[in-house]
Amino acid sequence: MTKTNKKASAKTAARPPRKEAGQAPSSRKSRKPAAPAIAAESAAPVASSPIIPARQTKKGSILALLQRPKGAAIGELIDVTGWQVHSVRAALTGLRKEGKELVRDKDEAGVTLYRIAEAR
Repeated sequence: MTKTNKKASAKTAARPPRKEAGQAPSSRKSRKPAAPAIAAESAAPVASSPIIPARQTKKGSILALLQRPKGAAIGELIDVTGWQVHSVRAALTGLRKEGKELVRDKDEAGVTLYRIAEAR
């Protein structure tokens, strides 16, 4: 005797029939009409103010640590960002690709410190 899967046949019976290629959708929401374009001259002038970031980004915090005279160790950058070692190193590579010159030094304990070289 062959078993039949009654659950599968019940699911397929409960499905609505497939729509044919040429039929229009019947249950879509109507779209709102497009907003009228506002002329550039009718817009009120915006007061110029200095742009202040809403929050400190991780890249910004890395830059802040690297701009210190002493620089920063990889461990400090990991603690600030919460990233893994390979992610911090990738961020340093990205800074190099942006044209920032990174200097690598070692302290007395042998820990490698990274800092941004001063502009000449």
